Order: sequence, then C-alpha cells, then structure tokens
Amino acid sequence: MANGRPAGNNHEIRSLNGQFGEDETHIGLVAASLDLEQTRAIVDLYNECGDWTTASEQWLERREAERLTVEGSRRSFNAIKPRLQEAGGGLPSLQYLPGILDACRKERDQLQVLYCYLVAEDTVVQYVLHEYLQQLQRRSVNGLDFSNEQIVEFLDEFRHTDGSPLDFSESTKDRWGTNFRGVLRSIGVIQSKQGTDGDVPNIGDVPLEVAAYWSWQQLDDEWLMNPLGWRYLFQPDSFWSPQSNRLAESTRWSTHESHGRLWYEPVDDFYAKLGETR
Repeated sequence: MANGRPAGNNHEIRSLNGQFGEDETHIGLVAASLDLEQTRAIVDLYNECGDWTTASEQWLERREAERLTVEGSRRSFNAIKPRLQEAGGGLPSLQYLPGILDACRKERDQLQVLYCYLVAEDTVVQYVLHEYLQQLQRRSVNGLDFSNEQIVEFLDEFRHTDGSPLDFSESTKDRWGTNFRGVLRSIGVIQSKQGTDGDVPNIGDVPLEVAAYWSWQQLDDEWLMNPLGWRYLFQPDSFWSPQSNRLAESTRWSTHESHGRLWYEPVDDFYAKLGETR
C-alpha cells in the first residue's frame, strides 16, 4: 500500500544559501550548544514566572547568588531563549515540555527533542543541515564528512540575501563547527568525539512523535511526502515507512486511508497526551 509519498522525489531538499538576511543569522550555537540541564532550568523558570523579562531577571539573580559568571549566564540564557520561543510552531509549548522530557526513556531522546527547537530557530544550523541533507539524497549517512574542516567550508560558502558572507571570525567558525559536531554527537549521528563519519541515529518514541507532529503542522495530511522533522534527524527515506509503523502503534495518532493512500494524523491535545506517557 502507498504510504502517502509520491513515486519519485518531488520534495528534494534544497540549499538555503542566499535565503537569509543579515538580521536572521547569529552565533547562538557558540554561546550555548544543546545543554539539557540549562534548558530545563530555563523552561522551569519561565513556567514559574510566566514571562521572559521576569525569567531573565530571576535567572541572573540566581546565577549571581550561586557565584556563577553573570555575563556567561546571560549569554547562555539569550542563546537558549529564542529556541524555546519556537514553542507552539509545531513544537511542544513550554507548559508541556517538562512532562514530555520526563516521558523520554533516555537522555539522548531528550536531546533529540531539544534539537528540534534549535533547528527551528537557528538559520545557520538550518543552512548547514540542508547542505548535508542534499548530500544524503545521494549517499548514505556514513558517507558524509562531519569534520570541522567540512563544516567550516560550508560556513565560508554561506551568503546572505545581499550576497554578503557570515560575519564570523575564523576562531568563531571553528568553535561553531565544534559545537555543531557536539550537537550531532548528542543526538546519535556522530558516535565518537573525534569521529568524522556518521550513522543513522536511533530515534526514541517521544522525539519520533514530536518530529512527526512538527512535520504534520507544516504539510497537514501530506506530511509523509516530506517529513522534515525526521529528515532533520538524519532519517533517510528508506526509514520513513518503518517509523510510520511505529506511529500506527501509538494511541496518539489516528490512521486514515483513502484511494489506496495511508496517512496519519495526531489526536486532539496531542502534546498534553504525549506528556502523560510514562
């Protein structure tokens, strides 16, 4: 039976080079990589305070009381905050995020969930990911080069909409590449600290469903034609059908069939129900 994807590839990943203005790019990944502990603390603080201004003030006051560097704490907060503000655009709202993270079986699953927020917010991350995913359409994950040199080369090739390059120093590019590799290692793409090749990561049940819902929000019932959330998690198209079968076993997805096509839709209050999983 057809799985909702058309024959051939009508949803080829395109380069994002030249698609972003200078005001849309930043070095947030240098200030803060995927930090589970700090991100959870910021989410809890926001849920406690109810607004970002108060949460920011409380964050700095508490870090100062703990004798931590205020400037470093401010940089981390300012880098993580805009990622979390992507909540609601297909990703879990912050009121549900703690429960969803608790529902994850492994720390890697939690990091895969937070990775979705990073990708949704950081345009430079999106650009580099698309460069890799274009290659993934022609070769396997273990055929990709995840060396710092290759990542820096991508950054060197980046151009804004006006043709200008990234305003990153050479040391910043190197640090960005190191942190990007760290992100890929934390979600299971790179297996070792010094490794330059990758593998298709195992995706936990919770991040699998979060990435599926994120994809569904973009394409509605045609999302399986181009499940961007899964693609960003380095799942090649040969993995989409097995991952879809996992959704079929979940009570949070309904199965639909019409004219020989099968697709899946999330139930109402999806994230509230996902956060109740234990």
